[in-house]
Amino acid sequence: MDGFNFNSMGIPTTSSPATGDCPDLFNRTVHAVYQSVREDDPWRSWLALMVKYFQVAHAAIVVPPSAASCPGYMVCVPAGGAALERAYRGQWHQADPLIDAPPDRVVLASDIVTDAQWQGSGFSRDSDAGHVMGVNIMPQAGTMIRLRLHRLRHVPPFAAGDRQRLAMFVPHIKQAMTLTAHLNGNALQMRIYEEGLERLNIGVIVLDETAQLLRASPTARRMLDRADGLRLAGRYLAASTLAETSELQRLLDSVREHPARVAAMCLSRPSRRRKLAAVVRGFPRAMEPDGRARPAVAVFLRDPDTLAGPAHDIARQMFDFTPAEAHLAIELLNGLSLDEAAGKLGILRNTGRAHLRAIFSKTGVSRQSELVRVLLNGVLA
Repeated sequence: MDGFNFNSMGIPTTSSPATGDCPDLFNRTVHAVYQSVREDDPWRSWLALMVKYFQVAHAAIVVPPSAASCPGYMVCVPAGGAALERAYRGQWHQADPLIDAPPDRVVLASDIVTDAQWQGSGFSRDSDAGHVMGVNIMPQAGTMIRLRLHRLRHVPPFAAGDRQRLAMFVPHIKQAMTLTAHLNGNALQMRIYEEGLERLNIGVIVLDETAQLLRASPTARRMLDRADGLRLAGRYLAASTLAETSELQRLLDSVREHPARVAAMCLSRPSRRRKLAAVVRGFPRAMEPDGRARPAVAVFLRDPDTLAGPAHDIARQMFDFTPAEAHLAIELLNGLSLDEAAGKLGILRNTGRAHLRAIFSKTGVSRQSELVRVLLNGVLA
């Protein structure tokens, strides 16, 4: 996080002069706390620096906390510590002497058990971890994080200075976890939102401030690949005619300048199928401290000729439909008349009417237009 001001948060940013440590290594290790949680393999690069900074044989972190039968997510550094990681997952996590230590307090194994008890434990004996220092961290997100540093038997034990230095990392770890939980929560909400739009066969295209493509949902990507009404010209959107491309650009410029504005247009198609519906809206302006291109405009696309295809099991579960009733209801939702739906499903018209009466009864409606509304708000919502 280049440019991040730790001082404004009241978090320490330099090691104690009494430790005699290299301030540059401390600062790089603190920076790695925030950087590593954003990496594909979280925590590992930071733990590698912790091994160097504290001169330990292994550094390990467990997120979330271990249970009697499941130790949870664990990272152990260095890579040669894979055996230690497997052993910890297998049985050692139950013998961890620091497992019940008070939150946010750095403790040594010698604070909890006698030296004889520690040296005789399976954890110490099998791992050759002669000395252990750690902390159980409870961030605002509420997930306990267990950090453990191990030194081998033949090296000096952890001292008071080591305890003080590790305590300086605790607020940084808590802050990094809080930020990560917030970012992950936003990402989860976005995935749920996009999945809902996918079920409605609505494509979503996100553009940056220069109107270049940032990302497209699977439905939108299929529409762009077909180039039937909308396509990519490099990383810019283009319609099938110059006039419509100009109008689309005008709408994009408009909502980019006025993020609260929503605009819409129809896009003609070379295939002569019904026009695509496009709704354009802007994102509120926001600062991006890392200089990345930020989302500025979203384009929502709907192909009126694409049939809705929600899982029939969902319709059955929500309305207690029989399999035949669920199939008929979905065909009606796709815009077919009762006769057309009966013909497509290979059933008699009278059978279809009987199914429709049952569908009306179970959904509490009396007209087909009401049924479509209920299904849209229920099965597809």
